[in-house]
Amino acid sequence: MKIGIIGLGKVGSAFLKACAVTAALQVVSVKAGRSPKSCARLAGMGDFQITSVGAEVLAAADVVLLAVPDGQIAAAAETLAAEVGTAGRRDILSKKVCLHCSGSLGLDPLAALSALGIHCGSLHPLQSFAGGSARFKDIGMAVDGDNEAQQAACYLAEALQAYPFRVPEAERSAYHAAACFCSNYLVTITAIAQQLFERWTPDKARALQFLLPLLDGTVSNLHQTPLARKALTGPIARGDAGTVAGHLKILPEELQLVYRELALQTVRLASENGSIDEAKAKSLQELLKA
Repeated sequence: MKIGIIGLGKVGSAFLKACAVTAALQVVSVKAGRSPKSCARLAGMGDFQITSVGAEVLAAADVVLLAVPDGQIAAAAETLAAEVGTAGRRDILSKKVCLHCSGSLGLDPLAALSALGIHCGSLHPLQSFAGGSARFKDIGMAVDGDNEAQQAACYLAEALQAYPFRVPEAERSAYHAAACFCSNYLVTITAIAQQLFERWTPDKARALQFLLPLLDGTVSNLHQTPLARKALTGPIARGDAGTVAGHLKILPEELQLVYRELALQTVRLASENGSIDEAKAKSLQELLKA
């Protein structure tokens, strides 16, 4: 499968690196910035066309990954459609596939390309690319689109040793919210803990280093169970209302709401696990709602 990439941010660059070393995939064209530095960086990553014209990427590739920020996808698709224009032969365009890489958006942003007969869909890697590394093996990838686009997305994902699964347009926001809970908000909660730890060490980096083994241990426990709730430990899992009351007494006002809401969800998990009975669950709920 010949791959073209438009957009070389963290996700696009990760796809480029991974596809370049995958035998079943061949990166044939990449749309890059016009700066010599940008082109020089790409030149050492493989034998593919480097262009500033999206239509050239589409012409060379079977599948084009539109790996631009969510807010730019519609504009990028419209620009690409305008570059192709009426000169594009329908019999050729109907064999092309364009996939955006957004987790939250449906297919509407690709309407301009769909109108030209191009098969449109989405391929979103369920992974964090803060470091720009190409980590695709064994991850999930959400796919959607028309039949041809879904087939292409699944082939690409499986070639990268990932696991494709379909998330229809109406459920994209729920899917993306789930991903945010697991990734983005984990960072938020850890930052809160780091802030509290600064009481005992003025070195912020050291405070985080103290917390990371705890995070690693929790993630390790999650790896050992098919249900996330089964990895639950701590005072609520034990039904220890006294410890929870102590937390509420000492936490600053700005952290009360987030603590109470998370704790209430934790009570539900502990109840489902059977680690606390109905009476302890009710006692904890009353404490947290007070």
